[in-house]
Amino acid sequence: MQRIILDVDTGLDDAVAIILAAGSPSIHIEGLVATSGNVGLERTLENTLNVCEVVGIEAPVYRGSSQPLVRDKVDAGDFHGESGLDGPVFQPRRRQQVQEGSGIQFIIDTIMANPHEITLVPVGPLTDIAVAMQREPRIISRVKEIVLMGGSFVGGNVTKEAEFNTYADPEAAQIVFTSGAPLVMFPLDCTTKVTLSPEQLERYHTFTGESARLFCSCMDSYMANYQRKGKGHPAMHDPLCIAYLIDPKPFLFERHEVSVELEDAPTYGKTLKGKETETGGVLVAKKGDTTHFWSLIDQALLSLR
Repeated sequence: MQRIILDVDTGLDDAVAIILAAGSPSIHIEGLVATSGNVGLERTLENTLNVCEVVGIEAPVYRGSSQPLVRDKVDAGDFHGESGLDGPVFQPRRRQQVQEGSGIQFIIDTIMANPHEITLVPVGPLTDIAVAMQREPRIISRVKEIVLMGGSFVGGNVTKEAEFNTYADPEAAQIVFTSGAPLVMFPLDCTTKVTLSPEQLERYHTFTGESARLFCSCMDSYMANYQRKGKGHPAMHDPLCIAYLIDPKPFLFERHEVSVELEDAPTYGKTLKGKETETGGVLVAKKGDTTHFWSLIDQALLSLR
């Protein structure tokens, strides 16, 4: 059983990551922390609570960071909509409400109380993880693993060089990438190779249940936004982190040092590939198995009926 804390800036593909985690028997969600990213914190928090309510997640949801460590705030509303989760229409919640207290402190307390048992899964900017490391450095050696979506070595999706999550808080990403914690990174190099076709989405519209309807309404918006921008089929960025935790075998990796450009303005936020290493550094995903990924989504949606 993988015990995880999801750190999310809940937009359209974050919602799929949450659905996949909730519908997978090998995953236990200890809690979720909403952070600023795709849109501002209050919206990502509301989106997270709404998705958890629909999917039936009873784990606590906390507030994370409302702004980056240093840089001015940026967002990705052009891909995820003004709300950050345009498409689904949510009913008033009866169960899920935000927990009192700090999400960052929740991360620290949970790891310190369960050494080498908790995996962090940040799929937005890395602000919360960096602040937690600064506040309590002992979590670096006590976290089981940090499986993150972010970075790119093949060009960016927000600037020519930078991927959104890293660009949204480069200083936080630099702290995490160079921390010495056990890191698994899913960059654009891997995530852009796993996409959703219109034919697949049409098939998912035949699934029944609230979670499947939520999935489809999110992916309808995601597909439309990709097509409107001429970007092809939607990439399943964030859910690949969960797919790896369910079954790492279909993925190919390389291990090397990773750092982030913080000085040069044109390449600010770019992830930099350092020397290859047999231990330490960052385990960087290069390729996944698309067919296997969609089989996991099928299983999750069927189990969540």
